[in-house]
Amino acid sequence: MQTTALQKIELMKKISIIPQERFREVKSFIDFVLGQSQVSIPKPINLRGIWKNKGFEMIIDLEAELKEVRKEMNVSILSKKY
Repeated sequence: MQTTALQKIELMKKISIIPQERFREVKSFIDFVLGQSQVSIPKPINLRGIWKNKGFEMIIDLEAELKEVRKEMNVSILSKKY
């Protein structure tokens, strides 16, 4: 039995190959199914300011710092023995 996530992926693959002239028909069916269900659409989450006052504003060149951290992580990952 497939998980919901796998079923969604399979459905998205099928939707991506539907001929363009059938889009309206598919949309109507989806709207019908959703109309018959009690589905609430989640509200978008505003992430503005999530990192404010966390110390990142004290880094002069954040981009260069991130590049350096990525290099260090890359070396660390590649040097692991399994």
